[in-house]
Amino acid sequence: MIDSVFVRGLEFEAHHGYTAAERRGTRRFRVNLTLELPLAAAAASDKIADTVDYWKVSEIVVSIGTKSTFRLLEALAGSIAAKIQELYPHARVEIELEKLAPPCPGVPAACGVRLVLPPVGA
Repeated sequence: MIDSVFVRGLEFEAHHGYTAAERRGTRRFRVNLTLELPLAAAAASDKIADTVDYWKVSEIVVSIGTKSTFRLLEALAGSIAAKIQELYPHARVEIELEKLAPPCPGVPAACGVRLVLPPVGA
């Protein structure tokens, strides 16, 4: 198994949704991220430059999630993952994005997507 840094349960409120009615109101979204990359250098050096700064990653998620509007969860997840990969191009980025309490029949607790970006150049 490869080393990884993860952020779990990051939440924000935003105006994403396929219909105009959905975008007028706010909904809660939850994000889980995993960045796979070797961590031996960070384990030896104790320097943040040798690892993933999960504060910066969290800031990217919340910034894109709250300052942009998307119709599809796939587009929102893709935008977040691409921005994170700009900072960490050698990492495999996995993002799971959930829309909490979506307006669907059966009243699901959440609906969402999972996207995986391989390391740049892989």
